[in-house]
Amino acid sequence: MLSHPETPDQKPSVYFLETDNQPTEKRLSRFGSVTFGSSVKFLEFFITVFITLLLFGTPDAAGSGLLYDRLWGGFSTPVTGRSAEQLHNAGRAANDLNGTIIAPGGIFSFNELVGGRETGRGYLRAPMITERGDLQDVPGGGICQLATTIYNAALYAGLEVVERHPHSRRVTYVPPGRDATIAGWRKDLKLRNPHQLPVMLRIVSQRGRLTAGIWSVEEKNFQVQLHTESITLEPATAIIKSAGRDRLRLQRGGKGVAVVTRRSIRKGDLVTEKVLSEDIYPPPSRIVAGDEL
Repeated sequence: MLSHPETPDQKPSVYFLETDNQPTEKRLSRFGSVTFGSSVKFLEFFITVFITLLLFGTPDAAGSGLLYDRLWGGFSTPVTGRSAEQLHNAGRAANDLNGTIIAPGGIFSFNELVGGRETGRGYLRAPMITERGDLQDVPGGGICQLATTIYNAALYAGLEVVERHPHSRRVTYVPPGRDATIAGWRKDLKLRNPHQLPVMLRIVSQRGRLTAGIWSVEEKNFQVQLHTESITLEPATAIIKSAGRDRLRLQRGGKGVAVVTRRSIRKGDLVTEKVLSEDIYPPPSRIVAGDEL
């Protein structure tokens, strides 16, 4: 197996911003509505995400007296190239999730918190990858990127994965094995908080990036590393006779990938490693006419 190359141009930003030297009063003290603008030119993500994460801190969660000002896991994905409808839907769902507190032992369910994605609830028709691997306009298309961003932030925060599903084909905003799709009520993203402290989810979209952060009330006492191994899958070739050429569209095909994703958590001298997922993204078949061979 080959290690997946996560180079800067293909790896989404991951940041664990140290906040000890950042005064609480200089961070936002309330929750704000999450809004998504149109796609903007990609900015160098080190600066962009650093600024974005500074917006996350909140001194008090709904008057609870708890300060969720310690970042346990953060993740950012680019929204450049996404349609206005996809951005709208992601923002609509983010408004239902921003500020969610997961108690110790509690389970976060994307579907239960967001609810149905109908047009009557403010969702627009937008492209979504179907189980067949093609694109189809459905109400709520675009929310999978939000689920993916939350999923990766949760991995770095040490949350347990109760339910997660990959897309039927590779997506562009995360490496293979790191995505999370939402499909109606059949496919959900569920995460459990195994820690003895509550954690809070914060979401923000700014300057062409979507960022999720998992925050808590004390510094985390563990470190997380994610590892992927992958094998490239070559496309199969289908040959059609000239008589059937008008009924079937020719296509060049593409490469797929099989991926194993692991997470290791170090707490003091103890290191535990677990396989998170084994995913296959089938290669699109190559379809050629018989007279082209």
